[in-house]
Amino acid sequence: GGPGGLVVLTFGDKGYFAALSNFVAHARAAGVPYLVGAVDADAFRELTLHGATAYLTPLARDAAYAFNPSNSHDSNSWVRFARMRTGEVARIVRLGYAVMHSDTDVAWLRDPSPFLLCRDAASDAAGGGAAGARCSALREADVAVSSDNMSPGEDLRIGAAYAAGGTLNTGLLFVRPTAAGTAFATRWHETVSSP
Repeated sequence: GGPGGLVVLTFGDKGYFAALSNFVAHARAAGVPYLVGAVDADAFRELTLHGATAYLTPLARDAAYAFNPSNSHDSNSWVRFARMRTGEVARIVRLGYAVMHSDTDVAWLRDPSPFLLCRDAASDAAGGGAAGARCSALREADVAVSSDNMSPGEDLRIGAAYAAGGTLNTGLLFVRPTAAGTAFATRWHETVSSP
């Protein structure tokens, strides 16, 4: 789809190619509108050889950059990756797309678009397939984020307030291209870029 539609966005380099391949295979099988930001030219080459929807991120164009898989969030490599990724989310939201930023190790089993975009009563009634969940509760949200404070039962019973004290987990982060969603994505990138 075009602007106004959903893009499930993930990032990875050649070291994560197995996870990227799994992500792409599940997204394709489920009809998920996905996009992979390749963090290096090798990942981009392999992804496109396999017909994946991918693009070269700014880091892939920097020959001096190498992602350090140690996953230390204070390493120079991780900080540069976080800056790039938040900037790319903000850029795509500014283009008019709703973005579901997803960790690469997520296996999508169905297209989340009807639930996340919640454009009609049928989508709401279907609840996106989740037991008891109705998308109308999300319809007015400009941003929704996963939390490390996990309790799906409590989330269904009392809503998102349960997780309000949890740790922000950007493994699943949804941003609508509204004024508030765009402002959030821009501010998130600015904050990560200038801690």
